[in-house]
Amino acid sequence: MASSIAALLAAGGLHAQSSVQITGFGQVVAGTVTSGNSHPGTGYDRDWDFKDESLFAIQFRGDLNEQWSATAQIVATGREDFEPEFAWAYVGWNGGNGWSAKLGRQRIPFYRYSDFLQVGYAYPWLRPPHAVYNLPFSNFDGGSLSWSFAGGEWFNTLSLVGGKHNSDLTLSGQPAEIELKGLVGLTYEGTYADWLTLRAGYFEADVTIDAQALNPLFATLRGNGFGIVADALDVARDPGSFLGLGAEINHGNWLFVAEATWVEADRTYLTDKKQFYVTAGHRFGSWTPTLTYGRRKGDAKTGIVGLIPNVPPLVPLRTAVTQVVLSDSLDADYLSFGLRWDLSNNVALKGDFTKYENKGPVGVTNESDALALGVVFTF
Repeated sequence: MASSIAALLAAGGLHAQSSVQITGFGQVVAGTVTSGNSHPGTGYDRDWDFKDESLFAIQFRGDLNEQWSATAQIVATGREDFEPEFAWAYVGWNGGNGWSAKLGRQRIPFYRYSDFLQVGYAYPWLRPPHAVYNLPFSNFDGGSLSWSFAGGEWFNTLSLVGGKHNSDLTLSGQPAEIELKGLVGLTYEGTYADWLTLRAGYFEADVTIDAQALNPLFATLRGNGFGIVADALDVARDPGSFLGLGAEINHGNWLFVAEATWVEADRTYLTDKKQFYVTAGHRFGSWTPTLTYGRRKGDAKTGIVGLIPNVPPLVPLRTAVTQVVLSDSLDADYLSFGLRWDLSNNVALKGDFTKYENKGPVGVTNESDALALGVVFTF
């Protein structure tokens, strides 16, 4: 892919050197688990790892004329062996009077920092809080329409998005594929006097998760007359929704950020999750310490298990269904201590220590602590 990109740039360079903007960002991060064996949101274990959260990216933006532009963002992450992938690839339109649109691959605006999800320099933490920023996908292929307007001291943006998504993921330790069809969403973001930002977003989609490892279980359930249980475990074009609210206060040397999300999946065993985090920070010159508390809660839909009679011949089948149903339940708390040191207007050093505790559904508590240090930059 890299050679193809280089050839494309070389071919177009003679015609577009003056109108193409090239920017980039990246980070080199080392991390380890100091207690426990793994840590959510990372691939760390007991050994120091310099690869998992490191990444490099480059972005190209070319003006086609006064109204139209083309943007491509290519990201290579250590987690994917630095294989470059297109995170963004869209055509943009600026219609004037606050109207704009994008068509192609772009970020799903789930969160306050969705547009800067991988730009470590853009936010106060080493990584966005996993209590909320935990969906295994972030992009969609489709279109978005936005209207920005001022009202008094408020600057507001309304956005409508629609499209689809398809990607690989890991589900209960097994490879799977997720597909979102009919993705639609509406977001609002308003900034008051440059120190207060409020946002809200709501999204719906039909969700399909193809988990090949579960197909034998589905076949056994249907073969024994428990098709309704198989349908609950087999996520196939089931309606899902996402509601997100957020606020940020950046006043003087004080910083407060909070987001809450509600993720629901109807007609499936996937739990309805309630999640939030709150961050407080204070700038002391070029130093910014932060404290973040986050929480995730998702109650297992154990009623699905109850559809199988608890009799000896069906115990193995009931046990297998129970394991799947409980695999998505959680009652987790996060406590993070962060420190940022701005070395210049485009380079910062960051550190993070996060304590995690998840109270399991059968009385088993999973705990881990993770430490990470890194340098983040833009160019």
